[in-house]
Amino acid sequence: MKLKKIFLILAVLVAFSSALTAKSDYEYLLDKFRPIMEARKAEEKEMQKQKRLAELDRILAEKRAELIKNAEHIKSIDAYFVKIPNQNYSIMRTEVTQRQWQIIMGNNPSSFKGDNLPVEKVSWIDAVVFCNKLSEKEGLKPCYSYEGTSSVKKWKFLKEDLWKWSDKKWKKFNESLVCDSNANGYRLPTVEEWQYAAKGGQNYKYSGSDNLDEVGWYDKNSEEKTHLVAQKKPNGYGLYDMSGNVWEWCWDSYPDDSSKRYFCGGRWRDRAYNCEVGSRNWDYAYYTYYLQGFRVVRSTGK
Repeated sequence: MKLKKIFLILAVLVAFSSALTAKSDYEYLLDKFRPIMEARKAEEKEMQKQKRLAELDRILAEKRAELIKNAEHIKSIDAYFVKIPNQNYSIMRTEVTQRQWQIIMGNNPSSFKGDNLPVEKVSWIDAVVFCNKLSEKEGLKPCYSYEGTSSVKKWKFLKEDLWKWSDKKWKKFNESLVCDSNANGYRLPTVEEWQYAAKGGQNYKYSGSDNLDEVGWYDKNSEEKTHLVAQKKPNGYGLYDMSGNVWEWCWDSYPDDSSKRYFCGGRWRDRAYNCEVGSRNWDYAYYTYYLQGFRVVRSTGK
């Protein structure tokens, strides 16, 4: 019995000794490879850092190129305008395009996508905001102010559900939103300004012709969609698409109801008579639809 206990004790001692030896070997190897492992981790970390830096450089280069392109576009935007003879304003040759909208607003609400398609699904209020932002971007004096400020960032009503407003609140809005037509920034045309420009110094039924197919996109030729701006014949002042393609918001409010604003020009879904120079209609200032766009004007002084 004693001999069995002795063997058992010896077995335990051998096992313990082996365990110590194994642990010692593991720690020895760990000490040897630890610097290599740390160096490898540092190398991988540096590679990841360089990869991130390369990706950041790529993104910055793309952003820089886009900013340069946008700056050049904005700098030359006056080339898109026509001075109206015997009048104190100039007006865009075309409807505001999706490319122009994206540069200023940073989004594209349109249903029919394309840089040179007219922007649509913009409300009258959206168009006013665009005008002020474009003016600010070009260092011009904004035309619109609300409760004494022209900064759209401070226009609290922009975050509200305008369609829920009462008539009383819309009346207050109309009194608070003021247009300084003497400012050198951009604004929406009045109905009178729009229709005068649309005539082009001519006496046609449509803007530039008595034949609507020559100058505009409407229900008979549009194929149920908007079309690239400036594809049809211009009117006598060199203005495109003032008959058809998309409705164009104007400044004027509907009599006794400031929640409604006028638009002119007809649209791609309209019959010919709605595209006549003298045609106008109205919609709610907060309403957006894939038939509504706009063009802007600048006062030029006497």
